Amino acid sequence: MTAFATVAGLIAALHLVAMVQRPRAAVFLSGILWALYAYWEYLIATGVLCDDKCNIRVDLVFIFPILALATWCAWRSFMGRPGQLKIIGAVLGGVGVLALGLYAEGHGYGLVFWAVVLAAVVIGLIYAKRSKSPANRS
Repeated sequence: MTAFATVAGLIAALHLVAMVQRPRAAVFLSGILWALYAYWEYLIATGVLCDDKCNIRVDLVFIFPILALATWCAWRSFMGRPGQLKIIGAVLGGVGVLALGLYAEGHGYGLVFWAVVLAAVVIGLIYAKRSKSPANRS
């Protein structure tokens, strides 16, 4: 189980290097999601979230598609390919921000959670306004 945490940590570090080379929001978000997954796997491996009898990992059914989609969007952004699916980035950004807020709330920082939720709503409203603007249509 620690192999998952190690590999996820290495992928998060790779995203950090890519972010330094070519700053892109998608690469940053993907790196954050990989770092959160590495921490999640570390907690699983040390027995904090799951004991030794935890052999069926249903959580991976939800986590792996999100990580794969985030990594694909980061790769497209890093390579400079035009992005037609910007809604995917917005949804992944919202998921990442809400995961951060839930993590903070779980450690007793309720005010941070509500600030993050408010920030996610504001970002969503800004995205919705920009996507309906006639100047941004092609």
